[in-house]
Amino acid sequence: MGYAIYWSPVAKNDYINILEYLNSHWGQQEVTSFISRTDKTLQLISANPRLFVSSAKKPAVHRCVLTSQVSLYYRINNQNIELLRFWDNRMDPEKLIY
Repeated sequence: MGYAIYWSPVAKNDYINILEYLNSHWGQQEVTSFISRTDKTLQLISANPRLFVSSAKKPAVHRCVLTSQVSLYYRINNQNIELLRFWDNRMDPEKLIY
């Protein structure tokens, strides 16, 4: 059995904002595609939490590139995965807080 995944309030908000943006600018097919990609990635993370690289700013935080525009930041806590942020890679990385 894999690690349990928990969403921080900020990660939930980021995810919802991305889905709303995709729906309003690109349509339902892109929303469905992003949800599917996220679900598959979360399964990978649950099975092997150290699969993705550690963040340069904080080594305890891992970064996974979901799409060329969006990265997922998460950390491992015992047998749990905490999703911290869904980050738009086009934004200023100095403003990234997790």
